[in-house]
Amino acid sequence: MTETDEALYSRYLAEENDADLEALLLRHRDGLLLFLFSYVRSAEDAEDLMLDTFARLAADKPAFSPRRAGSFKSWLYAIARNNALMRIRKRRIPTAPLHEGIPDAGALPETALLRDERSRALYRALEALRPEYRRALTLLYLEGLSHDEIARAMGLRKGQVYSIIKHGKEALKKTLEGMGIHDAYD
Repeated sequence: MTETDEALYSRYLAEENDADLEALLLRHRDGLLLFLFSYVRSAEDAEDLMLDTFARLAADKPAFSPRRAGSFKSWLYAIARNNALMRIRKRRIPTAPLHEGIPDAGALPETALLRDERSRALYRALEALRPEYRRALTLLYLEGLSHDEIARAMGLRKGQVYSIIKHGKEALKKTLEGMGIHDAYD
């Protein structure tokens, strides 16, 4: 049986065993990259931010409290979001306009997901959504977070998350239908 994220991180804090932190990195790398990419619109910047997030865990060793932070995953994503927002403020990273299209599939960690055309269409449809819709739906569908966890990861109230997801689903459905995909919600 695989150890929980919480158990790995607790052991890392207690024993400073780099293998535990590396295991967490391997588990969350791809999801964090996709999430961070939605903020900075650059695969290279997303990679840097993902590594910065784990560097912060290694250097600062912030305490994780399930009672306060919810799941380890939502806590980790909140740290990554804060890193992204700080980087954007410091460097004034411009976000790429949506009309520039999606990056080359080989440049992203989710290449396997994009291989089939239907997945590509879904990814293009997600890219066409407002950023907050895209982030929330990515966390819901691709990362499997609950509404509470999404609220923590995105720094929002639970009611806001419900609203964003509702409107995001409606926008996604319209976008997919505009692309000729009418059975997306069957």
